[in-house]
Amino acid sequence: MESQNATCNSVKPQVPYIPFLLGLTSWAVLRLALEGFVRNFFPSFYADLKLDIRRKYNFYFGNWIGLVFKFLSLASCGAALLTTSAENDIGGLIRPLNAAEQVCWGCRAVIYIQELPDVAAFPELVIHHVLSIAAMVGILTYNLPRRQLYLLWGTLHSEIVNNARRILKIHDRLGPRLAWWIALANSSLIWSLRILGALVALFWTLRGGIRGIGLFVYVAAILVYIFYMLQLTSFELSRYKILNIDAGEPSYLVIAEKWRINLLGMFMGLGLACTELSALFIYERGDDRVSSEDELHSLSFVTLQAAIIGLVGSCLLSRLADGSGKRYTKLSLHAGFLFAGTTILLSPTLADTVDRMAFASCLMMSFALMKSITRYGYSISSPA
Repeated sequence: MESQNATCNSVKPQVPYIPFLLGLTSWAVLRLALEGFVRNFFPSFYADLKLDIRRKYNFYFGNWIGLVFKFLSLASCGAALLTTSAENDIGGLIRPLNAAEQVCWGCRAVIYIQELPDVAAFPELVIHHVLSIAAMVGILTYNLPRRQLYLLWGTLHSEIVNNARRILKIHDRLGPRLAWWIALANSSLIWSLRILGALVALFWTLRGGIRGIGLFVYVAAILVYIFYMLQLTSFELSRYKILNIDAGEPSYLVIAEKWRINLLGMFMGLGLACTELSALFIYERGDDRVSSEDELHSLSFVTLQAAIIGLVGSCLLSRLADGSGKRYTKLSLHAGFLFAGTTILLSPTLADTVDRMAFASCLMMSFALMKSITRYGYSISSPA
């Protein structure tokens, strides 16, 4: 075993030169072929592109070729994730890249490098590409775990939607209705794949045994990535009026200019969900308790029911009281927590192995989290 580790640690980090060089060559050939096709068969459109080299000409051809490479990247990075086991993906252990990993790394490197000149007119995209290249170099140099990166790359389906939208916009085929649906699809993909994938990658990082500067860099990069995705989707949803905030008193979240959700009620539901997740985490981490998988599944199912019952009970009490202000908010908050806690303690579907009183104590320990989130929601929904 010692000789095997010594062998692994003596090997230099492997760089996917062949896929990278093949990718650079293929990109150049495709670019020449596409430019020649557009110039010969659509001369007027080609002349229009030439009027703005930075924002239209380079951007247009870069998006078409990037679309091809991003399909290949999704497939190869997904395969790399599936073929890389967590047991072998250890920080500090140098291991060779398998075929899927080499194609994945080659594709992403080619995309980030070749798109830099094409996105030079858009500073935020330049910063994104430079940081991505720096992250790739850092992971290979310091032999950090790679499965997190494969998960992030394997969930970049929204890149294809963005490329298609840019091409349609340059062709003047992006009408208001189509733009609305593309924005909805793009935001949905980001939330369901990219943000969720980043959260899973963050969990893998915290549980993966990474220490020191490597842990800090990985966690900081993933948190910045999540924040950027949240900012991007919030801007897009607001721009196309998919989600808007009616800043009245009380404030409402307006969906597609049709449905309205009380903002304070939404924050109360979020606070209740976070409180129960915190209680689950504390209960599962108990020093003298070993929770089985069935027990945790039972708890998760019952706490979901409790969250729904607590939120409904809180809203009903608020309507019956027919009041507003901090007094009624506090009453509604405590009532929702009481309804949720009672549901957990008295639920007949909860597994017999669950220590109900211990879990109730965990809920009480997490109650401050719900109060903080609800107070923040109150400050937003009822501005002074």
